[in-house]
Amino acid sequence: MVDIVLEFIRAVVLAGLVLFLWQAGKNRFENLRNGWRIVLFGFMLLLFGSILDFTDNFEELSRFVVIGDTETEAFLEKFIGFLGGFVFIFIGMVKWIPNVQALSERIDSRNRDLIRSNASLIEAKEKADQASQAKSEFLASVSHELRTPLTSIKGGLGLLRGHMPSEFSQESQLLMDIAIRNSDTLLELINDLLDYEKIISGEMSIEACPHDILILTRNAVELTQALAQKRAVQLSLVEPQEHVWANVDALRYGQVMRNLLSNGAKFSPKEGKVEICVYAADHKVHVEIKDQGPGIADDDKEKIFERFFQADSTDSRQQSGSGLGLAIAKSIVEAMGGSIGLESELGVGSTFRVILPICEAKPTAV
Repeated sequence: MVDIVLEFIRAVVLAGLVLFLWQAGKNRFENLRNGWRIVLFGFMLLLFGSILDFTDNFEELSRFVVIGDTETEAFLEKFIGFLGGFVFIFIGMVKWIPNVQALSERIDSRNRDLIRSNASLIEAKEKADQASQAKSEFLASVSHELRTPLTSIKGGLGLLRGHMPSEFSQESQLLMDIAIRNSDTLLELINDLLDYEKIISGEMSIEACPHDILILTRNAVELTQALAQKRAVQLSLVEPQEHVWANVDALRYGQVMRNLLSNGAKFSPKEGKVEICVYAADHKVHVEIKDQGPGIADDDKEKIFERFFQADSTDSRQQSGSGLGLAIAKSIVEAMGGSIGLESELGVGSTFRVILPICEAKPTAV
């Protein structure tokens, strides 16, 4: 009885092994297919011999085996099944193992190439990081060195225009206005560069605390009114019925709003209108700035918040700028836990939407 159980177990194990090898080698070992098939055929012969050996123990199974318990069956079992199986496994392994070794050597060679390539990439990355760090330090240093004298120049021009004698010609006054306007543009560019360097170096600090968003937005609108009036553009603030609060850095939030409002005023047509709407929805504070500008093409919408990107990058573009304002605004808003998005239609205008987590109103001191 023990022999029968052992023969049955052997047959089951071989059947499972053949099935496993068939599935494991399916669609694999393309370069080693011949040797692998011979090995698999050898295990199938072993299974064949085991089945014949097992059926010898039961007369009831003899009718299922045509050859029965005869010398022919013994020959098939011992020589074809077991001996043939081991012979085919040996031949298959002889053909298969050298190919496996060759494949292993190719893999090792590829691994060594990958290690060398990885080392080269690491070295190139380190050099690029060093160059980027040197560039950032140089840019920050130059920006700091430029801002101080430029601020003095701007102040001097302002004083000169305020005390300009009435007998100065209109052309002289126009040149003075151009100089002041260009100094403002240059100072804005330098400030953007400094802010951007702080962002990429992780040195920009955000001190967020509960603030009334309506009040901060109203202040930003008032500070941008002068620019809007110069361009004959109306800034219209739609105030909510109730004040809404959010955790923000007041100075940085004002910087974001002034950037979005000035962009709206710059790109809106003369006698145009920029509408600002503040409201709460879905436990968020929404601030929308809708202009009547030319709109932004679909291909440019995904790039508009990238650094140095200009929707109009031609030499004849009408509005100047560093291309950093929106990238800085996005970084600031995200640092305060919010998000900024854009909806735009060519020929109609654009709507920038800032969304911030709402918070409870700051208690008033008694």
